[in-house]
Amino acid sequence: RPVVLQPYVSSIGALVAAWLPGTEGQGVTDVLFGDYRFTGKLPRTWFKTVDQLPMNVGDAHYDPLFPFGFGLTTKPTHQQLRL
Repeated sequence: RPVVLQPYVSSIGALVAAWLPGTEGQGVTDVLFGDYRFTGKLPRTWFKTVDQLPMNVGDAHYDPLFPFGFGLTTKPTHQQLRL
């Protein structure tokens, strides 16, 4: 399902897209609380408005909010460096 984020992006500090983690919810909280490093990359393009759908890399009108592959890698904390 499409989720429109653009109106809220300027007021949020971070966003984690983790739908239905099931039994792996503990792993999501572990990285959110800084216990482990992580790398996160979008498996698809995140559009600005539903009017842009469908949107694919290479489309003439490709102007996403977050492009395919957008993401980050966290840096280790001091505690993680000691482990």
